[in-house]
Amino acid sequence: MEDKIKRRYLEDAQIRSIDEENRTVEFVASDNTVDSYGTVLPSDKWDLKRYEKNGIIGYQHQVYGDYGNADPDDVLGHGQAFVEDNKLIVKATFEPADINEKADKIFKKIQFGSIKGVSVGFQPTKPGHWGDKEKGEDPDVYYFEGQELIEVSVVNIPANPNAVKRSIAEERQELEASRSTEENDTPEDPKVDDNPTPEINEREILTKANAAISLAQIN
Repeated sequence: MEDKIKRRYLEDAQIRSIDEENRTVEFVASDNTVDSYGTVLPSDKWDLKRYEKNGIIGYQHQVYGDYGNADPDDVLGHGQAFVEDNKLIVKATFEPADINEKADKIFKKIQFGSIKGVSVGFQPTKPGHWGDKEKGEDPDVYYFEGQELIEVSVVNIPANPNAVKRSIAEERQELEASRSTEENDTPEDPKVDDNPTPEINEREILTKANAAISLAQIN
């Protein structure tokens, strides 16, 4: 299952509120802006039913694991998700120290301000599409048409930039493959394409992605 999960950092993440007494934090987890992968997750197309049944707040997306190595303390608490003002809001409640010392530490780091980023784990539920200029969309942006929220994780800036590089490169390849398939399904036009699709500049993508992930740590 884990290899089917896609993850996104919000480029302009926000912590809306912190309730120390109840150990809750409200995050803006996603919105309608173009992310560092060159995709958009429309806020009105989130499927939250599964998350409502088992709203996981994880740490660094280490909540899937395998049955031999999973650490239960990587589940920091539970969450509630809802859409408000075209933003996906997640209210996270962190486990107390007597249950989970890691959760307590992460909650205190959020209070202190040294950890501020969140990332959503989701599965697409419908085929998306490349932007349509006639609809005011960017043709180089991939727009999802539906996505199911699986979990939300508190995250640091990734320690291994090569891991980020592989993740972004692989997903861009998948999206480009889907574009190629769509184009091949369209009847051939004998006219020469005066505006060919630009090649993906991997260095540019990685630079943008690393900058975006850094921005996901709230200033």
